[in-house]
This record gives sequence, C-alpha cells and structure tokens, in this order.
Amino acid sequence: MKKQYICMLAGCVALLGSVALVHAQAPASAAGTATSTAAAKRARLQGAVTAMERNFEVRITGLESLAGRIQTRIAKVQISGGDMTAASVKLAAAQTLIGEAKAELANLKKADTTMVAAARPATAFGNVKNRFAKNVTTKIKAAHAALVETIVIMKGQGASGSATSSAPTVQ
Repeated sequence: MKKQYICMLAGCVALLGSVALVHAQAPASAAGTATSTAAAKRARLQGAVTAMERNFEVRITGLESLAGRIQTRIAKVQISGGDMTAASVKLAAAQTLIGEAKAELANLKKADTTMVAAARPATAFGNVKNRFAKNVTTKIKAAHAALVETIVIMKGQGASGSATSSAPTVQ
C-alpha cells in the first residue's frame, strides 16, 4: 500500500512539475505571438497607406494629364483668334492646386515613415488617414473642380465647333 501511495505521490509531483513548467513557458510563447501579431498588423497598416499613396499618385497624374490637354486646347483656340484669358487664369489656379496636392502627398509619405516607427501604429494610422489623407483628397477635389470650371469657361467663350484636339481632315 505504501508503494501505491509513493507512486501516486510521485505521479502528482511529476504532473504538478510539468504543469508548472508549461505555465512558466506560456508567457514567453504568448509574447512571441504578440510580437508577430504586432508585426503583421504593422505590415497591414503599411500596405494600406502604400495603397492610398498609389491611389493619390494616380489621381494626381490624371489631373496633370487633363490639365495638359486643356492647355493644348486653350493654345489652339488662342491661335485661331479666340479669347481664352479667363480659362487660362482658371487653368493656372488648377495647376497651383495640383502642386499643392503633390506637396500634401509628400507630407503623407513623411507621416507614413513615422507611422511605421511609432509605438502604436494603429493610432498613428488614424492620424495619417484623418489628417494627411483628407488634406490630399481635399486638394485633389479642388483641383478637379477648377479643371471642370476651366472647361465650362472654354465652352462658353467661343470655342465653336467640335472640342476635339485633332486637326480636321481634308477629303
């Protein structure tokens, strides 16, 4: 009977020892998991900001392209004798707004690098999204509206005929 108690006692000690060992190792593995989770979250936030930056760059490039086409059209109308001073002034304002949008995008990229290095990247992402991204969006919308107004002015100031930029073909 003593032998049974001794075996039972040894089993309990072994069981408690293994539980204590597992319990002692659990926080270390949880900390490792938390670190990898934080790194994954940081990478996801970085990817989201990079996608925003790409989106803004594409939109700004599109506005620049449109402004270039409008500038070409204004020059053609002026060569043919049309008065496009109001449209030229509005186009210059739109190009200024496009430049401001580029500057805000540069600020967003700087904030992106500080967000990655922040202790709490989720909070920093909120700041980037709410402050810098909204500023870029506001500037892009204002530039787009100015380009639309330029086109409206051009249509109202005697750009008779078609609005194509190609030369008419002779048949």
